[in-house]
Amino acid sequence: LDPENGYRITASVTGVDFDQEAAYRALEAAGEGSMVTVDLVRTEPEITTEDLKAHLFRDRLASYTTQVGGTAGRRENIRLAAEKCNGAILLNGDVFSYNETVGEQTAETGFHLANATENGKLVQAYGGGICQVSSTIFAAALYADLKIEERWEHEYVPRYIDAGIDAAVAWDALDLKLCNVKKYPVRLDVAYQDGMLEVTIWGTKTDDSFVEVETETMGHKGGRLLVQTYRKVYNGDKSQMFLEKAAYSEYID
Repeated sequence: LDPENGYRITASVTGVDFDQEAAYRALEAAGEGSMVTVDLVRTEPEITTEDLKAHLFRDRLASYTTQVGGTAGRRENIRLAAEKCNGAILLNGDVFSYNETVGEQTAETGFHLANATENGKLVQAYGGGICQVSSTIFAAALYADLKIEERWEHEYVPRYIDAGIDAAVAWDALDLKLCNVKKYPVRLDVAYQDGMLEVTIWGTKTDDSFVEVETETMGHKGGRLLVQTYRKVYNGDKSQMFLEKAAYSEYID
C-alpha cells in the first residue's frame, strides 16, 4: 500500500541485487582484457500484488464497544475524535499515535468544553471525554494483538470501561501508541452511533491463534487500586503460546 497515494495497492516487483564485495574482489583479481561475471541475486516479493488484493483487510481481528453518556458537548467530542480515527491504516511497522491523529483539542478545532479530571479534581476542558475513544481503541488493540508502544491509565477508573483496559490521553503529555507488527496492513474502523462507540480492527489472519485479556486486582496501596492487565495468546487447539503483562494501572481509590 502506498501511503503517499491514498493507500492504493502498488505493483509488486522482483528484487535484483548482487554481492558488491565479491564483485569488487573479482574485478581486482582479473587480468587485463579478461571478463568477469557477477551473479545476480533475485528476491521474490514476500507479498505479491495478487496476494494483497485477495487478503487485504479480509478478517476482523477484534472489536470492542462502549456505551457513551454525558453532556451534549462530551458526546460531540467523542463523535469528532472517532471520526478523525476512523479508517486509520497501519502498514507493517507503522505506529498509530492517538494524539497525532486527533490533534490538539481547542474551540478552533471544533471541540467543546466537557468534564475532565486534573490532579484528582473535576475540571472543564476542551475535548473532555475523548479518552473514551482512546480507551475503546486500546481495548480492541489488546484483542487484536497489536503491540502497545505507549499507554496511560486514568486517575480514577472510568465508568464506561473496566479497570486495566482504559487509556488516558492528554495533548502533548499522555498518548496512546500502537504498532502493527503483523505481516499485513491493519485498519481501524471507529464508529459512534446511537450512543454506542465501536472500534473494529481489520487485517489478515495468518494463523488460528486467538487472544484473551484478563485483569487482576493486585491489591490496594497508599489509597490506590493496583491492577495488572494480561494478554494471553493461544493456538487454535487452545494451547497457550505466551503470556504478556500488557499494562499496569494505579487508580485513586
